[in-house]
Amino acid sequence: MSTPATIIDLLDAVRIRAASLAEAKQRYAAELAPEFNLVDHLRNNEVALSRYLGLLLDIKGVHGQGELFLRGLLQRLGQPGFEPQDLLRVELEQRTHSGRFLDIYLEFRGGVIGIENKPWAADQDKQLEDYAHFLQMSARGGQWLLVYACNWEPSEASLNLAQREALEQTGNFLRLDFFQIAEWLDDSACHTRAPKVRLFVEALSAYVRQQINGEIDVSEAEQIKAVILQKPEHLEAALKVALSIDQVKAQLLAEFKESLGHALKAEGLILVWEDKELATGKLYAGFGVKLNAEHRLHLRFEFWGDWLNSLIWGIRRDSDDLELNTANVVAIAQAMDRAFGTGSSSLPWWPWYAGTGGVDHVLVDAERNWSISAEPWLRINDKSERGFVSRIVKLALEVSVALAGVDDAMR
Repeated sequence: MSTPATIIDLLDAVRIRAASLAEAKQRYAAELAPEFNLVDHLRNNEVALSRYLGLLLDIKGVHGQGELFLRGLLQRLGQPGFEPQDLLRVELEQRTHSGRFLDIYLEFRGGVIGIENKPWAADQDKQLEDYAHFLQMSARGGQWLLVYACNWEPSEASLNLAQREALEQTGNFLRLDFFQIAEWLDDSACHTRAPKVRLFVEALSAYVRQQINGEIDVSEAEQIKAVILQKPEHLEAALKVALSIDQVKAQLLAEFKESLGHALKAEGLILVWEDKELATGKLYAGFGVKLNAEHRLHLRFEFWGDWLNSLIWGIRRDSDDLELNTANVVAIAQAMDRAFGTGSSSLPWWPWYAGTGGVDHVLVDAERNWSISAEPWLRINDKSERGFVSRIVKLALEVSVALAGVDDAMR
């Protein structure tokens, strides 16, 4: 039976091995640049990701690899009737009959495929239902398929369960998660002949795995696994630690709630906190700050992935049944753009939210995936200016100033 001393021994061994790996990475950074990823330094929001995927799917694209990427994706979709050689065109942001914009639109001789790319953003009301209707009309009696690229299920408001099941049975709807997309990119990279294109595809796959799927660094995971399997008592200790992690996280969240609440109250601000949702890691769980008790929108931090993953922040309506005035949405978005850089919107919920990567100057990518990263839990416990409490209070005050000129739009 493992003892506290055994557990301490395991944790020390993991810490030493991880520190050694970090030192090795730093030592060989000039030759290997292990922390560098090309896509991190390009535009890396949802629109940019659609552009990269659309570029690869174009058989006449500048990548010069012909049908390679499209053929690989069609094989994963498993829809007979669509052949790479029948592709007529690839369109990004294809306008639909209802005025929405479908991320990627592929027109073939015998039908159409629409891809809705949702790495982080929430679905809009009847969004997928509208896309399905548009694709059916565009196919003109031919084959059509709506692909929902997302790591979680679509919301009932976007496409209700009965409609979804009916479309799945007829072969008109398919959810493709980003784990499958990363596998497609990896497989394609192996057969990419142009070195600079292969480099880009590998970087895109790494970005998807780390920033969307929240996967841990493979080399670090291998080192930790080696330590755990080194001794039977290490394995037993690791399992005991794993059983206690949920309790540790629950305590840290409770302390975070208390500390943040007190700090906000001192500034005349109001804490918004979803106890049950955060405790269970529910999709779209979140917390935030109400800048004024009379406001109908608030500064919100929300997890767009299960188990407290894909954290984003922005301005969100207080409740799902709240109707937002178009002029107010524009006013809020413009004010936030001026103060924090150009953001995105996901209506009817979010008039404005920050992007990820270099476009977000509040959260770093290591702080987004709470299920696998230690960084956010360390920031919860950090009482300095680097800690979450200090940074969120500071951000709330900055947002309050930024929106002071459009206060009526928040009510």
